[in-house]
Amino acid sequence: MELLLFALAILFSIFSALMERRKRRKRLEEAQQQHAEIEQQHADINPAAPVVVEEKKEEEPSFGWPFDGDPFEEPVLAEVDPAEAEREAQQEALEAERQALEAEQRAVAAEKLAMERLTETKPQESGEKQRPRRTQSRWFLTPQTARDAIVYMEILGKPKSEREEW
Repeated sequence: MELLLFALAILFSIFSALMERRKRRKRLEEAQQQHAEIEQQHADINPAAPVVVEEKKEEEPSFGWPFDGDPFEEPVLAEVDPAEAEREAQQEALEAERQALEAEQRAVAAEKLAMERLTETKPQESGEKQRPRRTQSRWFLTPQTARDAIVYMEILGKPKSEREEW
């Protein structure tokens, strides 16, 4: 019950903040209309150089609606220039391609380094007999890799009902 009352109080505060913002916006629009009408009358009487007035947006109190815009207003969609949108898409494609190329170069460098480490041979002492030695096997089996292989086989392999038991 207390939770319901709390939720209702929150909803009421949000709704009242929205309605207050809407009321304030309507008052501001009416004041602007009156100001425009007065300016129009003065312009008709006294044709002087036009004065450009920039209005600063009011700082809203922090206890109000925390999101920008009134959710009850219709959104205004801005027109997008097709040429600019195409240029933006090309820029994004070039950036993605550049990042992919950099990632591929890093992968190639890492692979080359790994191959060098695999083919490296340790210098042997002169007293030891030199014999031809194979490079380190590509499949180095450790307990961890064996467990991983079993897990992958369980996931990717045939179902147990279709396997041959041996």
